[in-house]
Amino acid sequence: MELIIPLCLVFKLCLASYHEQYRVPQASSDKWESYVFNEKEYLIQNLPVNWENAKILCRGHHNGSLAILDTRDKAEFLAEALSESQFSIESVWVGARRDSAEDPEGYRWFHGVELRRTALDILRSEGDSNVARHYPVWLNRTHVPVPDGGADCVALERVYHDKPVFLDLPCSLERPFVCERDSHYQSPVSELKTVRCRSGLYHVYDGWMNWHQAAAYCVLRKMSLANIASMRCLKKLGMTMLKTRPSIENAWVGAKGALGKWTWIDSGLSIFQPPVLLDVQPDQWPPMRDIRSIKQSGCLQLDRHASHPPVFMEARCERKMQFICYQGHAALRTGVAPPSDDMYYYVLVRQLFYWQHAYENCLKLNGMLASLDNNDILIQLLLLMGENKEQPIEHVWVSGRLNMTKDVATEGVSYSWFNPSNGKRIPDPKSVGDSTLGLYMPPWLDEEFTMDSSCLNLDRQDHLSGLVYGLPCDTPQYSICMIEKSSKGNAENITDGYESP
Repeated sequence: MELIIPLCLVFKLCLASYHEQYRVPQASSDKWESYVFNEKEYLIQNLPVNWENAKILCRGHHNGSLAILDTRDKAEFLAEALSESQFSIESVWVGARRDSAEDPEGYRWFHGVELRRTALDILRSEGDSNVARHYPVWLNRTHVPVPDGGADCVALERVYHDKPVFLDLPCSLERPFVCERDSHYQSPVSELKTVRCRSGLYHVYDGWMNWHQAAAYCVLRKMSLANIASMRCLKKLGMTMLKTRPSIENAWVGAKGALGKWTWIDSGLSIFQPPVLLDVQPDQWPPMRDIRSIKQSGCLQLDRHASHPPVFMEARCERKMQFICYQGHAALRTGVAPPSDDMYYYVLVRQLFYWQHAYENCLKLNGMLASLDNNDILIQLLLLMGENKEQPIEHVWVSGRLNMTKDVATEGVSYSWFNPSNGKRIPDPKSVGDSTLGLYMPPWLDEEFTMDSSCLNLDRQDHLSGLVYGLPCDTPQYSICMIEKSSKGNAENITDGYESP
């Protein structure tokens, strides 16, 4: 008897197999994976950098651009690839952003196409079916407000394991990223000389690259294309360019121009703004080839001829030449203010502590282990966990210990949570009357309390939702300290990512 298989079944199996092949990387390493879809290669780079550096690396190192997911098919493909990746990645930079919250054009991809964001595009809840039938879908920031610095760059995240959603984040956060390209590019590079100046090192490289490729080469080595902030450094580099073999006449440095505005990429400052350590007359800075006629756009090179001090000169960014990287403090040194509200600074301690050690460490900082006293504090903690400069954090210690009491007459056992930082009881749904007292109650996990898990932990779920529950106190994990703004401690030295000594 001949077996007949319905065509629809055959078609579905073939269709599933057809899509499955694209979720298998065609090449991979411990830092990146490569996937091909519709004649485009997408590289998932597991290297957390800010959005601008991700753009630099895609352009210069991968000979492509940050991924443009301007169709639902592309977004779904990439979300599926992320779900199958060897990397544990929560969100990745993609190639859309806006200039600011007041930008009338809103979020746009590199080629000018709008990335729509209206009220209808927001994922409202976990059960929202929009995520399966709508494009684009954005995560809901209603409960976690946009930071003061703005959230102008776009990342891709996943919900329900492999469904794509977009998320607006501050551009300064460091995240992995996804590039798209048509082909590979490689260029041999060798270091010629190292020059010490401006409390750092200038590395002079022989390797023919365009400006974008040179900038990416520097970023990959934790440097930046050189910002030359003094005439003394300029002259030392000019002498080095003359004496190297081969001698160098032109080298890329780290400034670009657009619409007449020329800025250093590591600091965002205008090249025409005199540096702090100015060692020439202000009207002699910057030392341009022709200060009377400066091009409107392009990239900046250091130009050396004969034995005279070198000068800056504009050039087409696509030209290939040698280049100079800088290793040291950025030209603009500004301390990153820790997240805060009207009362406290919030400091993420990136050191694995048991609960008691985390508690004592916060005391050493003239603060206390974070207390879930109200929803505003919960919001600050979730914001710090999910949108800190480095990788997002899933769980941290907060201030809470479990008490057990036994009724002598009935031998009944009851549990209650208290905050050792202020001596107050923490309301929980299992304590009689707590839900009717009008007190703030943290978002508890529905579980039985036990003295084996008697220290309080905060988890971050679906990027914006909190969940608290008890853990064994000897679990090593990160923590968050709260430091009063009136404290006489060294609050000005506290930064996101603090690790106690």
